[in-house]
Amino acid sequence: MKRKKEMERRKCPRIPVKVNLQLWKDDKIEKKAEGVIKNINLEGLCVETNFPSTVGTDLVFSLNLSDELKLNIYGKIIWQKKIGNVFRYGAQFTKLDITEKPKLYRFILVTVLLNGKK
Repeated sequence: MKRKKEMERRKCPRIPVKVNLQLWKDDKIEKKAEGVIKNINLEGLCVETNFPSTVGTDLVFSLNLSDELKLNIYGKIIWQKKIGNVFRYGAQFTKLDITEKPKLYRFILVTVLLNGKK
């Protein structure tokens, strides 16, 4: 018997991106951590890091994607999963500066186009 294919619940497709980022808790530098984005879209991202945190925590994701593309995106952890010593978080963006939104759109569009040509 065939299993029904699960319906996609996301409004936007997720794009896999392997980049480094910095996570800041409460805008305090002493809580700075490194991580890797597993996927990203216009509404949120999934990140892996060694930074312990909890669902509901507000974070600032400081993405340094290239020389021209540096973003600070505010988000809230909406789910978490621990895999060994690594934490995987799903975060929903809560604040993205109006001047940085086009940069994120451009980055995701270019990533979609490049992934489609592989």
